[in-house]
Amino acid sequence: MLAFDTHGNGEPLVLVHGLATTRVIWRRVVPLLLSERSVVALDVPGFGASAPVGPGFELDAVAAAIADGLAHLERPFDLVGHSLGGAVAIALADRCPERVRRLVLVAPAGLRRMPGPAARAFGLAAERAIPLRRVGAPLADLPWGRRLLMSPGTADPASLPPAEVRAMLQASTGATRIQAALRTAASADLRQRLAQLRPPVGAIWGERDRIIPARGLETLRRLRPDAPITIVPRAGHIPMMERPAAFATALDEILAALSPTGNIVAPRTD
Repeated sequence: MLAFDTHGNGEPLVLVHGLATTRVIWRRVVPLLLSERSVVALDVPGFGASAPVGPGFELDAVAAAIADGLAHLERPFDLVGHSLGGAVAIALADRCPERVRRLVLVAPAGLRRMPGPAARAFGLAAERAIPLRRVGAPLADLPWGRRLLMSPGTADPASLPPAEVRAMLQASTGATRIQAALRTAASADLRQRLAQLRPPVGAIWGERDRIIPARGLETLRRLRPDAPITIVPRAGHIPMMERPAAFATALDEILAALSPTGNIVAPRTD
């Protein structure tokens, strides 16, 4: 079963979170996206309240489960994928191009393979973070505790609202599931699929992203030279949580710049 929350009414916008998080990652930005939209924030299969698809984390199987879980959406939807969720979103748009109007990738996995040492280090850090997160609620109230819990994923962990950090801790996923998803994120190479996607594509990156650095933009520009791209200043790997207003503005502008048929449209001047 696919777990999701739906907010507002209008054109559907589907949000897909990244590794070791859940739909709570979007909580700060959802209220800023509701103008004339229905926003669907889901838990990726195997994370949060969504049932896993098999023992591992196979992108196409996960994408198929999401497609089935969103069958109630009668209209094509705009799709936003963050980090590992970006790789999932590419697979979903490739699988169901007639259902995806526009695709926005937020620091996506899958544009380049993660080097072995980097993948192992990130996986070990994620695994060690599990017991820390289980007892971390009191730490979320302290600036140094937020730095301990949220580095290196965010540019300024101490500035994050304690309530949002606590929500992430409470929704954390077990180490086994994280490791399976990490192996997929580290090995996924979706460049050819991204280049051939029918839906139009845009991207958002945090200026200070240390998890998937903005140099991945060069790959994206080569594969999709017309893709509108926005860098969110003073944000790390989780710009929707770190700087929600700037992220919402960036997303609105990118969607406005893309037509659902795959052509770039001129921005409004009024």
